[in-house]
Amino acid sequence: KCPSTYQYTCSGTGYSGGSGSACGGKYTKCNCSSNYIWNGSSCVLSCSSSYKYTCTGTGYAGGSGTACGGKYTSCTCASGYEWKNGSCQKQILNGPDGDVYKCNGNVVGVKTSEMNFYIAMKDLGYINWTDANNQCSRYIFCNRIFGVLPSEEQLLLIYSNKSQINNLLTSNNGTSLTDDYYWSSNYKGDTVYSVVNIFNGSVAGRTYNGSSYVRPILTSW
Repeated sequence: KCPSTYQYTCSGTGYSGGSGSACGGKYTKCNCSSNYIWNGSSCVLSCSSSYKYTCTGTGYAGGSGTACGGKYTSCTCASGYEWKNGSCQKQILNGPDGDVYKCNGNVVGVKTSEMNFYIAMKDLGYINWTDANNQCSRYIFCNRIFGVLPSEEQLLLIYSNKSQINNLLTSNNGTSLTDDYYWSSNYKGDTVYSVVNIFNGSVAGRTYNGSSYVRPILTSW
């Protein structure tokens, strides 16, 4: 005769067998399968909060990795969709996509939530103001969408968001801003244009035939 503590068969969904020795084909405790825990009398499902996606519907191809309770930690998306912010969203190939601007699926500009313009992925050089202005106006972000030379106010906004912008640039195969003066479009008079130091946010004047760094921005699309 087995003691009354031997009462579990330890079989069925969530069970991986008995714990310890059996008596009359029953155990005092059971071992549970992955994602199940012993609650003192049975193996119950115990999924972490990260298992929250059913991965079904338009744009979904199924779950990513293993499921727990029929849910996944992330999903795989169908062609033309991408996993973003916890869902499969229509993939944007051309145009604004949150904090990045894309052309043929490639990131060609970045911005922060405080900015209403995108900044190009790299500097165009250390050149005079005339060349800077001309190169910015001819800079193609995508198809027939051209850039412009940033204003003093826009450069100061870039300076105040520099850390976040540099993170976006480097994580999308761009180059960080140079800690030096950049040309602005603001004319100060007597052949002098405003320059803004991205290192410390200082503003100065420089004659148009001097040299500063330049990076185009995209203000309309």
